Amino acid sequence: MLERKLKHGRRKHILFIFVLILVAGCGEQTKKAANSSMESLSSESQDVDSISYVFLDYKSEWQWIFQDGTPTNISERELVEIEEIIQKAVTENNEQQRKYLNERNKKYPENQRSKTGFEIKTEGYKRQYVAVLNNRGQKEVWINFFCDDWGNDDWKSDIMIVDDGGNCYFSLKVNLATKKYYELYINGYA
Repeated sequence: MLERKLKHGRRKHILFIFVLILVAGCGEQTKKAANSSMESLSSESQDVDSISYVFLDYKSEWQWIFQDGTPTNISERELVEIEEIIQKAVTENNEQQRKYLNERNKKYPENQRSKTGFEIKTEGYKRQYVAVLNNRGQKEVWINFFCDDWGNDDWKSDIMIVDDGGNCYFSLKVNLATKKYYELYINGYA
């Protein structure tokens, strides 16, 4: 049953990426006419089924994200790869949270909980993508997720930084050369 749900979820996300790329591609074609065939994506935001995202060009003052990074773009193929890695991170994190919750509830049967508060999802979250080439020539991408932008469009040009807020705010990094994610960070609660 779990495998079936994972396959359904994976198909849903692949479909989302396909639509995302299609919409982004159409917008680029209009802007740049025949000049570009949408080989890479950068500094552009789109809305697809109320899921918003933006590609931000890396700035040197963002060394807390990546040190010694050179700004780069994300191709359509890479965007699909990133989405698959993100879904793996979400699945692994949520499984780890379920295990922790089961152990906790066994230890404290009189104080049962149904969630840890650190489960994550991607649906309904806005995203910021920042891509760099590291000093080994590998493409790495930092993806920032948040469910509340406080009705402000600043997130389309500046990194959204929030203290606390729990699983409404999380980020992770993806190394496209190794096909792995790292530094999954979920905000805490005040």
